[in-house]
Amino acid sequence: MVCRTGVVLLATAIIYLCSAVLPTSPAAMYDEVLDTASDLVSGVGAKNWQYDVGVKKFFNSFTSYQFPNPFPPNQDPLSRLEFPIDQWFLGGEYDYNTRNWSLQFQSWMNLNEESRTMMQDSDWDNENQPFQKTVFSESKCRLDSGWLLDLKLVLKPEWSIFRTLRPIAGLRYQSFSFTTHDGSQLGVDGHLMDLPGDGINFDQTFYHGYFGAELDTKLNTSGIFRSFPTMNLEVSMDYALVTARNEDLHLLRSGRRITNDNTSGHCWHAEATASFYVRRNIKGLLNADFKRIITNGGHQLTNSFFNIDFSFDGARVWSDQLAVTAATEFIF
Repeated sequence: MVCRTGVVLLATAIIYLCSAVLPTSPAAMYDEVLDTASDLVSGVGAKNWQYDVGVKKFFNSFTSYQFPNPFPPNQDPLSRLEFPIDQWFLGGEYDYNTRNWSLQFQSWMNLNEESRTMMQDSDWDNENQPFQKTVFSESKCRLDSGWLLDLKLVLKPEWSIFRTLRPIAGLRYQSFSFTTHDGSQLGVDGHLMDLPGDGINFDQTFYHGYFGAELDTKLNTSGIFRSFPTMNLEVSMDYALVTARNEDLHLLRSGRRITNDNTSGHCWHAEATASFYVRRNIKGLLNADFKRIITNGGHQLTNSFFNIDFSFDGARVWSDQLAVTAATEFIF
């Protein structure tokens, strides 16, 4: 939290200093900021580098896991937990470009912690009615730590077909650490119980190895945006093999009750980026991005207080992630 606060304070200080030394005319202020940044970019580094900085916002996104009952009547699921992802992230992208390939690295971290939507926990633990949901709870949820890393290689062969459609391959890493708090639980008998304080610590990690292609084209937007007559549109799609790991610590249960899931599966990912030149080496970017992750594997339950340690198959971990990003690109 200190790091995030420091970023906000630093950005505020820079904006204040710029406002103090720049002309008072809004148009003059806008042009001088851009010209100064453009001159600084021109004088630093080699021409093959690009750097993006911006913010990312998740919408209607979540990560979930469930597991079955390993004993008769083997209801599936026995328990399901759904954690919301709707936070703001701060980050950027470094690109190194050559004639035949480019290497791109993205890094993002969450800015805010508290989610506006609730975490949901459902159980089906009545052996006589295995398809009847018996317990449902909702809790507030905060993202204590969120990291998104992506390393991508884009190939640009000389063949004519690849001048527009380019092969891509890469690695992704996603890490989410949640804490639920101040919830309420409703039983099938209608009894409502408060769950004050912290309830669950949940850590989840995804590792992606992916391949796909991206399409790059230019759009004539002079009839819509006179200031930006030409816009570049980049659309990409990739398929990833995914391994996932999550750990769930129920703070309100007796003993140290921990569940672990180790799963593997796949992810479909599609994104589109529109960009336009603001100055000769400064671009504005708007990106829309969607991932669907589905994995299956094993589940382990341990509780040292009751001397419990057993594992079984049938766990399912999945996540839908929709994000919109606004960024500024500096071309060196």
